[in-house]
Amino acid sequence: YQSGNPTQRSIRYNSFNFKRNVPIFMDTVSVARELQSCIAAAEEPLRQYVNGTEQINNFNEYPYTPTMVDPRYGFPAGTDFKSKDENDDIESWQTGHNTVIGRDSLSEKYSSTECHARAAMDAMDRLISENKPWSLVVSFHNPHPPMVAAGKYFDKYWDLKEDFCVPPSIDTTHLEETPDKPDKNPKIQNVDAVKEWMVSYYAMVEEVDEHIGRLLRKLDESGLRKKTLVVFTSDHGESLGAHGKKGKGTFFEEAIRAPLMFRLPGVIPKGKEINIPTSSIDVFSTVLDYTGHAVHDDSDGESLRRFIDESNVNPSRDHEYVVSEWDVRKPAKGGELTNNLMRGANFMVVKDNWKLVIPKLESNLSYDQLYDLARDPFEMNNLLGSNAKSASKEIVGKAEHLKVLLYEWMNRMDGSKGLYSNPVFNAGEGRGDITEVQLRRTWNSSPIWVSDTELRFGKPSIWGSMYTRNEFLYIGRTTEGTLQVDKISLEGTDSRLFELSGFLKGYIGSEKHRRVKVTFRSSGNELATHFLDARIRVSHSEGEDIIINLHML
Repeated sequence: YQSGNPTQRSIRYNSFNFKRNVPIFMDTVSVARELQSCIAAAEEPLRQYVNGTEQINNFNEYPYTPTMVDPRYGFPAGTDFKSKDENDDIESWQTGHNTVIGRDSLSEKYSSTECHARAAMDAMDRLISENKPWSLVVSFHNPHPPMVAAGKYFDKYWDLKEDFCVPPSIDTTHLEETPDKPDKNPKIQNVDAVKEWMVSYYAMVEEVDEHIGRLLRKLDESGLRKKTLVVFTSDHGESLGAHGKKGKGTFFEEAIRAPLMFRLPGVIPKGKEINIPTSSIDVFSTVLDYTGHAVHDDSDGESLRRFIDESNVNPSRDHEYVVSEWDVRKPAKGGELTNNLMRGANFMVVKDNWKLVIPKLESNLSYDQLYDLARDPFEMNNLLGSNAKSASKEIVGKAEHLKVLLYEWMNRMDGSKGLYSNPVFNAGEGRGDITEVQLRRTWNSSPIWVSDTELRFGKPSIWGSMYTRNEFLYIGRTTEGTLQVDKISLEGTDSRLFELSGFLKGYIGSEKHRRVKVTFRSSGNELATHFLDARIRVSHSEGEDIIINLHML
C-alpha cells in the first residue's frame, strides 16, 4: 500500500515521497510510475516542452536528445510514434521503451538511479538506527531501457566514444548458422550508431557505481562494514550491438553474463577472483551460508563458498558447470501462450570453455549451437550449425558431454512434481524436457564417444590429509548395438597420483553412457606441475584404443 505518507507502512514503504496523496494498490510497482512520483516532488520548475531535435521520453514524459540508434533520431522535435494514423509507416518495434536512447534534459537529480539511491539511503538510516539484524535489497532500474542518461555522465563518455570497442559480431553473417536473427532496427548493425548507444549505457553504469559508493560509505560510517555481507549482482547482461542485437533474450555471452561480487571483510579475501562459471540460483544459498543460516536452506542452489574458500573437490559429481533456461512463450489472454517450443533455443550448458545451446523439443528444426569460447570468444563459429553432420569426433564427444550434464542437472531439479519429466510443465508440448533432450541429436551418431581427449583437473583442495581433486570422464554410444569396453586403465610415470573408480569395463547400449571418476591425490609436491606423464587408456570393441591425457590447470 502506497499511502503518500512515507512514515506509514502496510505492505511496503514508498520508494519515493509523493507530491499527491493518492493511494495506489498494485501487486508490482511500476518503475516508470515510481520515477514520475519522484520527479513530481521536485521543488523547482522542470521543462516539459521540446527544443531543437529533442523528443519526449515515454518513460518519464520529459524531453531528451536522441542518438543515432533511436528510431526518432533525425525526426522533427516532439515526434510521437505512438499516435500513428493509417498512412504512417511506423512499426511496433519503433515505439517501445527499449528504443529510447540518448541524453536526458533533466539533471541527474531526477534519474531513476538517483531516486532509488535516495530511498535506499533513507532505508539504511532507518535500519541502522533500529540496532538489530537487517537486510536491504536495493534494486536499481538502470542500466536498462530506456537508455536516457543524465548529462553529467553522458557528456563524459560522449567525448570517449571513438575509443569504444564494438565486437566483430556486429557483422551478423554468422547468425545464419543459429536460430537467432538480428534486431529489426538496422542501426544496431552500424558501428558509429552503436558507439553512441554505448555512451548512454556506460554513463548509466557509472551513475549506478557512484550511488553504490554512497551506500558503502554510509555503511562504513556506521561501523558495520566488517559485520555486513554485501552482494552486487544483476539479472542479465546487455547485447549492446553484439550479434546485431539489443537487450537480453539470447544465450550469447553479452546477454547471459552478469556481475556477481561478494564483500565480507575478514572472511572473504579482498580481490579474490573466481573464474568458474556460477549461477544466480546459488546466490541465496551463499547468503545463508555466510550469515550462519545454511541449515535453513531448502532451495535448489548451492553455496558458492566452496569456490571462494577453494574447498571444492567435486566429491561425487561435477560442480563446475552451469545451466540456464529460457522459455520463449508468454501467457496471453484466454489462458493461451504466445509462440511455441518449435522456435528458438531453450537450454544453455557451460562447462570450462565450452557452451552448448539447444531447444526443449527433439523435433525443433532450429540449429543446435556449440561454441569453443577459448578460440571463439565472440561466438561467431557455431560448431553444430549446417556442418553438424560432419563434425569431428572431438566435437561430437563434447556435445554429448554437455548434453549429459544438462540431463543430470534436470534429474536433480525434477523434484517430486516432475518439473522436467512431466509434460504438464511445458503446457503439454512434448514428452517432458528430460525425454526430449535425451532424444535430440542434430549431429552424427557414434558407436563410441568420449567427453574429453584431454582431461584437465581444476585446483586440488585439502581433503583429509591430501590435496584431492575429482574430475569425470564420460563414455557413451548413440548408434544401434552394444559397445563393449574391455578395460579402462591408467598409464605413465605419474599415474600413481591418480585413481579410477566407477565404470571401468562392461557394456554400453545404444543411447546410453557411463561415467568414470578420476581422482587426483598428492601430498603437494606435484601441484606446481601442469604437464604430467599420465593418461587413461580405453580399450573397446569399436577399433583402436582411445587415449585421454591428464593435465593440471
